[in-house]
Amino acid sequence: MRKLIILLLFLCEPLFGQVVQYGKVMEWDEQGCSLSGVALTVPSVHDCQPTVSDSKGGFRLCFSEHNVGSVVHNITARKPGYDVVNVHVTRSWTLTTEDTLTIIMAPKGKLKEARTQYYGLSRLMELNQLWMGEGGRAIEVESPVFSFHIGRYGADVAASDVDVDIPTTKAVNDKMFVVIIANEFYQQEQDVPYAIHDGEIFKEYCLKTLGVPEDNIHLVTDATLNNMRFEVDWLSGVLESHQGEARGIFYYSGHGIPDEVSRNAYLMPVDGYVGNLDSGYGLDALYSQLGEAGADAVLYFIDACFSGATRDGNMLAQSRGVTVNSKAGVLQGKAVAFTAAQGNEAAYVYQEKSHGLFTYYLLKKLKETKGDSTIGELADYLNANVIRMSAEVRPKSQHPTATGTIEEWRELKLVK
Repeated sequence: MRKLIILLLFLCEPLFGQVVQYGKVMEWDEQGCSLSGVALTVPSVHDCQPTVSDSKGGFRLCFSEHNVGSVVHNITARKPGYDVVNVHVTRSWTLTTEDTLTIIMAPKGKLKEARTQYYGLSRLMELNQLWMGEGGRAIEVESPVFSFHIGRYGADVAASDVDVDIPTTKAVNDKMFVVIIANEFYQQEQDVPYAIHDGEIFKEYCLKTLGVPEDNIHLVTDATLNNMRFEVDWLSGVLESHQGEARGIFYYSGHGIPDEVSRNAYLMPVDGYVGNLDSGYGLDALYSQLGEAGADAVLYFIDACFSGATRDGNMLAQSRGVTVNSKAGVLQGKAVAFTAAQGNEAAYVYQEKSHGLFTYYLLKKLKETKGDSTIGELADYLNANVIRMSAEVRPKSQHPTATGTIEEWRELKLVK
C-alpha cells in the first residue's frame, strides 16, 4: 500500500505545478567518481527544499510553482574540503526534465588545476576578451558560456600602487578596534568587484600604518546579516568596556540599498536582496548601536552607494531601475562618517587599480602621509580626487561626503 501511494504521488507531481530536476555530483578525478554527502540548497525565492547527494552522487530538486524552462540562479553545493569546478551551472541553470544537472567538485588543493582544465583557460585567453592588470595578470575572463573572476579562484588580483610598499610606523594603537566588512559575492544580486581586495588591503594599512594590533581587527568577507550583527555587537561591547578611552573604525565595502519610501539607507549582507529591507542592515541602526558605546570616537568608512546602483553604474538586479536619493543616516555619539557618494549617486569601481574608487584614494592618502593626517585633510583629499577621477571616466561624478558630531572633528588625527 505504501509503495502504491508513493507511486501515485510521483505520477501526480506535474498536476501540482512542480518541476523535478534530477542531478548528479561527480568528483574531478581520472575515474570521475560520484560524490556523496554533498548538501544542495537553492535560494528561498525558488521554493525548493534542500537535499543531499546519495551514495551514487544522485539528487533531485523539487521546484514548486515552476515550469520547465524557468531559470534558477545560485544553486549552492557544499561538502567540507571541496569546491565546485563548473561554477557556471550553479550560477544559472534552466530547469529541464531531459538533461541531468551535473555538478563537478574538486578537493581544495586541486581546485585551480581542475578549473583550468575544465574551462580550457589557455584557449579562452586566446579567443575571448581578457582584462589585464598591472604586471600582466588576468583579472577577469569573459566567454559566451560563462563569466567569472579568476581572482576568486586562485590567481592574484593585479596589484596597484597602494597595495605595495605599505608604510610601517612605530605607532602602537592598542586602544583602536576595527571591524572590516568586505562583501563581494552576493547570492541574489550582482557581485561588487574588488570588495574583498578593498577590505584585505585596508586591514594591512590598519596593521602597518595605523599600528592597530591584529587581535583588535576583525575582517569578515562575504558577511551574512548575522555575521554583520555579530561583528557590530563585538565592536560595541569592546568599546563600551573601555569606558570612553577607546576608538573604533567600521569599514564597509559592498552594496547599499535604499528604502524607496522613507529613503533610509541599508548596508546589504551577501544574503540580502533589494526586495526585502529586513534582509539589510540599517545605517541608522549601525550608527545608533556604536554611538551608544561611549567611545572616544568612531570612524566610519562606507564604500557603498544607497541609490540602488552598482559599482559599474547600473542598477541592482531586483531594483525597479529607479535611482533613489537616500538619506545620509543620523550619526550618534562621538563619530565621523566618510561615505563614498551622495545619496543619489553610484560608488564606482577603479578598474585599473583593482579597488573601489573611494577606497583607492583612502588608501593612497594613508600611504602618502604614513597615517599622519587629520580627518579634515583626509576629507579634502578624498573630495578632490574622487570627484576629479570620476568625472574623467564616468558620465556622472561621484561626490564623497564627510560629516562629524565631534566639535572641531576636522582637527582629529587618524592616530591618536
